[in-house]
Amino acid sequence: MPDVSVVIPTTGRPSLAEAVVSARAQQGVSVHVVVVCDLAEVPTSVAELRGQIDEIVCTGGGRRGSFARNLGVQHAAPDSHVAFLDDDDAWLPGKLAAQLPALERLADEGWLPVVSSRTLQRKAGGNPLPSAVPTTLIADGALPEDYLFRRRHLGVGRQSLPTSTLLTTADLARQCRWDESLPRHQDWDWLVRAARIPRAKIVQIEEATAIYTVGSPGSISASADWRTSWDWARRWEGVWAPETFSDFIAAQTLRYAVQARDREGVREMVRAIRRNSPPSARNAVLAALGLVPRSALERVAMRRSRVVDDPAALRTGGSR
Repeated sequence: MPDVSVVIPTTGRPSLAEAVVSARAQQGVSVHVVVVCDLAEVPTSVAELRGQIDEIVCTGGGRRGSFARNLGVQHAAPDSHVAFLDDDDAWLPGKLAAQLPALERLADEGWLPVVSSRTLQRKAGGNPLPSAVPTTLIADGALPEDYLFRRRHLGVGRQSLPTSTLLTTADLARQCRWDESLPRHQDWDWLVRAARIPRAKIVQIEEATAIYTVGSPGSISASADWRTSWDWARRWEGVWAPETFSDFIAAQTLRYAVQARDREGVREMVRAIRRNSPPSARNAVLAALGLVPRSALERVAMRRSRVVDDPAALRTGGSR
């Protein structure tokens, strides 16, 4: 019986091949690979990988990532855990073997666990940076929104819980469905809601277990769409701590409004901050960085470290 069902949503991008191969290459763990095509039919790029995929299902097209992940969970193997992998990312060979002991220990203690990890980051089409990120892991018992949004670090080392690092139990994966109405912040939303389920617990292991791709072509996270972010954030106004809410607004929605040069958006975000709490200095700086093109910021951040040129570093997930 597989230990882990791997859910990979895709629109058939060429990068899917690397993701599938990295899931199939997991050491010491049996996997059940489920590829969910957000298309009406299976594209050639997926059909060519049939020998390495256990199940291929289609959404019918245009249903987005959350619907695809929910459908993938429905096709998980019986009695297996569930892990999520984006089609532009890849896993290191020991990813699941490193996370499963933490997951099973917490499950034995009666928790509904979500286990994340550090990653190695790369620009689309490039090699990974050598240093594992984030710099700071989520503290025991911390709410994900406080960890992710309060006093955010600048640069690639900022707090993160990427989708492609997430491993959980089938029980939690079925209890906490991904919100299919959201075009953006799907992963953050899932984590925020998962943390509010009784006995749920989110942890991160220190090892880097995945290669996370920044700036993939067509990524919605690269757009300066402050309205979509605001639509999501205001669901949580009055639920999150005021300091957390204002820090999110400053670093995300206000920054996007500044980037889009949208005066209406800037005024509305400033009003939202005034209703809650002054943002931290770090997040205020992030808001001001909306004046700088995102692509330029990514280039500067990614150049701060040398790329990995030693294959052994990738195999171990270590840094040099």
